Amino acid sequence: MKSNGNNIEKTIVEKAKEEGASLAGIARVEDLRASPSVERYANAPFYEAYDRDHPNYFEFKGYKWGEEHKSILVWALEHPISEPQLDWWSMKVKGFTPGMGVMRLQSKKLRIWMGEDLGINALSLPYQIEFGGAFLKDASHLAGLGVIGKNNLLVTPEFGTRVRLRGIFMEAELEPTGPIDFDPCNGCDMPCHRACPREAFRSGAFERALCKQENDQRDADVEILDGSIMGIDEPSEVTKPCRYCELACPVAQGASL
Repeated sequence: MKSNGNNIEKTIVEKAKEEGASLAGIARVEDLRASPSVERYANAPFYEAYDRDHPNYFEFKGYKWGEEHKSILVWALEHPISEPQLDWWSMKVKGFTPGMGVMRLQSKKLRIWMGEDLGINALSLPYQIEFGGAFLKDASHLAGLGVIGKNNLLVTPEFGTRVRLRGIFMEAELEPTGPIDFDPCNGCDMPCHRACPREAFRSGAFERALCKQENDQRDADVEILDGSIMGIDEPSEVTKPCRYCELACPVAQGASL
């Protein structure tokens, strides 16, 4: 299926927002295949099984995107500072975090709607690249939601870095809704770099291994929280991922309180 000039892209984006997306856009998978993250990932995958001696190494190596998938719908859910629990992790929560639970439901509704109302076959994407997920920051840039900043995060005009992302592949050749002309890091003194407790920007660029050290420590620092905090009926073990660089970004501060 190809875009038919009836602005189907606008219809899809508006439907995503109707289902609760804070921002939404469309990108071409062809463009996503040429994005910087694809090249970096091909040379140095960052999933746990990146070990040539691991029995599943060759099963996991690379990314798995079907040739039938021509476009991606990517959307953002605002993550207000006042709702930190949206990305707190618990094995007892559907989707593992409250935010992912919300976005998984949005994804299911959108995928079904695309098939029933638009006749578009669609695939809800997992987060893990090795299991078929996409590079959602790159997709968001290509779709016009924002740009990837010097903090290695998606920076949006409306909410800064305080968003969570999800995507759906579509078997339809649609027109992209981006990218946009937006340069939030120009002239910024980069408080995000100074905020990192592991100095993951010490070289001037993001160093994933240093960032991982912080989150590995946080994974080990489990807390027991009342279920009501996580939207469930019983207490659960919870881990809290690092957000120092995200919350230090000055873009749209005050928009996500």
